[in-house]
Amino acid sequence: MKRKHIAVFTYMADGHVNSYLDVCSELVGRGNRVTFPTSAKFANRIREAGVEAVELKTKNWCFPKKLLTYESSDDTSYWRQFGSVSCPSIVVNALSTVGELEEFYATDPPDVILYDWFNIAGRIFAKDLGRPGILMCSHFAHPRSIVRLGGDCTFPQPVLEFSPVLDNLMSEFGIEGEGQMWHAEPMNIFLIPGEFQYDVESFDSRFRFVGVTFSRRSDKRSLQDVSNHGKPILLISEGSTSRDDRFLNLCIDAFAESRYHVVFLKGVYNSEVRAPVLPNNFQVMMDVSNREILPLANVAVCQAGMGTTLECLYHGVPPVAVPLIPPNVDVAQRIDELGLGMHVPKRSMTPLVLRSAVDAASMTESLRTRVMRMQDNLRSNRGAELAANAIEEWL
Repeated sequence: MKRKHIAVFTYMADGHVNSYLDVCSELVGRGNRVTFPTSAKFANRIREAGVEAVELKTKNWCFPKKLLTYESSDDTSYWRQFGSVSCPSIVVNALSTVGELEEFYATDPPDVILYDWFNIAGRIFAKDLGRPGILMCSHFAHPRSIVRLGGDCTFPQPVLEFSPVLDNLMSEFGIEGEGQMWHAEPMNIFLIPGEFQYDVESFDSRFRFVGVTFSRRSDKRSLQDVSNHGKPILLISEGSTSRDDRFLNLCIDAFAESRYHVVFLKGVYNSEVRAPVLPNNFQVMMDVSNREILPLANVAVCQAGMGTTLECLYHGVPPVAVPLIPPNVDVAQRIDELGLGMHVPKRSMTPLVLRSAVDAASMTESLRTRVMRMQDNLRSNRGAELAANAIEEWL
């Protein structure tokens, strides 16, 4: 196929960028040119993947820090912040990106534009340049909704109230119609396995579920770095929502001097350790990725982000999901539905409940058999290749 120019628009966060990179590398390896607008934080990572980073000068507004310290037992407060603060920040980023790159893409138009929901600049450019757009997402496909809770697809009211705002904004760019928040393209690529997508049979041929696309490098730590003394290794990934050591202290209460050697990975926004003296079977690590420890782990506790969950399953490690924010609850519920791990709701999380869930995930043979079956599926489906095939097929 003739060399094509492919432009990529995604949200500037690790989970979004990382899920796109292997697809971009695959496209470049096939002789295509890929341009990737990015903040300075990710520019080098994108270039290392062989992709042309278009570094933005305008500040990229991230989710407000107060979303990362969400504490309320009432999820409404989270969605109120998401609808009134985070959704507008998505619009601000899109408009600034369009303004900065309008001339760049007008003189060097792409043949196709890949974008995710959190960067609607891709849709705007597709319309303005008369180019096809492909929605590419690393989460579930949600029909006319933003989340699935308790088995029901829903649009929390505070987010739904943002919908007409987005509709009116898009109409200014010639994109008409109601319900732009749940827009689907003629081609939509989801970077998760079809076996993990709920109600997958309800989606038509416009929706492709290609499997995982993160790098296959294991980055395996040596046993000298993880001094487990023959104990099974429990990986606990703090995630990006923690700002203090309450979760670490709860885990210490649950697993101090237990049968596990605990490797606790500090979250990106919580690098300091303010906990008391660590138990002998605890090891706290910083600046370490999940995939460095997962090849050594027997079981993992995580906050049920889609990327971390699929990394666990790719390495055959049962996840114990402790979602601390509502968007991760649908992943935790899917883990539970498929019998691939355990779901510990935030409201019922105590040291005893958490320890019992980890024991069940670690020692239940039927559960581990299902995890190994999913691992075989994830390793056999070459997600980046399948995504690239779908893109080239559409072109």
